[in-house]
Amino acid sequence: MPFFAKIAGRKSIVLALAAIVLAVPSSARSSTGLQPSPVLFGTLDTQPASLSGDRQAGLSVAMFELDWSSFEPQQGQFDSSYIAGMKSILTSFRSAGMLVTLGLGLEDPPAWVFSLPDANYIDESGDTANEADLVFSEPVREAAAAYLKQVAAALPLSEFWSVRLTSGGDAEMLYPAGASYWAFSQSALTGTDLPPTMKANPFPNWRPGQSGLTPTQIDQWVDWYVGGLDDVTAWQMSTLSSLGFTGYYELVTPGSGTRPDALAAQEQDDLPDDAATGVGAVWDRYYAMLSNKSKVVAYVSSVADTSGNDDSCQASDESLPLTSPVMDTWSATRWISRIAAADDLLVGGENPGFGISASLDSHYQDTSSQGMMADAIRQAVTCKFQVFYWAHDSNFSSGTIPLSLYQQYISLAGLRLEARRLATSSKPLRPFAWRPTGIHSA
Repeated sequence: MPFFAKIAGRKSIVLALAAIVLAVPSSARSSTGLQPSPVLFGTLDTQPASLSGDRQAGLSVAMFELDWSSFEPQQGQFDSSYIAGMKSILTSFRSAGMLVTLGLGLEDPPAWVFSLPDANYIDESGDTANEADLVFSEPVREAAAAYLKQVAAALPLSEFWSVRLTSGGDAEMLYPAGASYWAFSQSALTGTDLPPTMKANPFPNWRPGQSGLTPTQIDQWVDWYVGGLDDVTAWQMSTLSSLGFTGYYELVTPGSGTRPDALAAQEQDDLPDDAATGVGAVWDRYYAMLSNKSKVVAYVSSVADTSGNDDSCQASDESLPLTSPVMDTWSATRWISRIAAADDLLVGGENPGFGISASLDSHYQDTSSQGMMADAIRQAVTCKFQVFYWAHDSNFSSGTIPLSLYQQYISLAGLRLEARRLATSSKPLRPFAWRPTGIHSA
């Protein structure tokens, strides 16, 4: 029996329930007895001009992204015109009834930040990155804290449902790219100008790829290196909490990163340069070592990136230990979702944006049940996401992909999940084909 036919009699009830749940702020749902919507949907780079269409399509979360360099072009001097414009955008989002996620904009620092002590990352070869170092430089953190204080004064943090957290210098929770290791600035090596919550490099005379340490000692060094990302995460959470933020923290972690068995092999080989380990993407360790896991969302910033053939999460996944090599073939979404379950965290994410590569662009524009949107929402549903954001809102208005497709998949996902709860027939539902009406495979 076709899926829609099976639940046609309950469709109006399901849609009404979904509308009620989405209309109630998450903070109020427990007191009303309503259960949270299975998945909330939004967009990245949400456009104010698109709000009406987005709301009609079933979107309920908007992304509001700041730019530090525009907010504070000179140290201690804040651009009132830019701030007024951002206030207006926030007002339009909130007036449209959207939950709003804040992007802090720390990855876009003003030029003056790089004149601060130890402002840049330095790798084991002495090369300097062009990203601001919020992990090892206390002066950079102090400048960022002053900026965040002004953000909170201009844009009350109580207006935001969630905040995206990155490493600060990067747009994701990463050290700079390049396959090397970025822990060799003077602050990292000696402790001078190091944040008080950080310890200096435990083996300052050793360099990755060189002999001289045992695998156990290298593992200790990796914990310290990945722990730097945990420390800057905890610092941001503490700073934002002190400024009045009480919502969710979305920790932006891309790709599969380095799995446990691969890391063990690297440590046996003196930790050679590696693109994933070098940026700190050892996600099982990163999430396990978080000092505060309250309201934390393990955020997959590479949903439906074709890794693991975009496989779905399974009910049996949690029976496997994180060290199981079976997981090496899983998609990034499924892997990070399993890590989140081990650490009792929420899960969310976004798909790759358009323009990254020809193969991903083809997947992005595929409107069939094998396309990126179908795969992304299937993963979001089976992996029990709290929220999913489509990248990007402007691609709907440009015609890169139709908003109507997103609307149909959102409706289909919601109906499927509600049908599981409401259906009384003993006959099981058919496997979900993820094919909205009027959309067919090639």
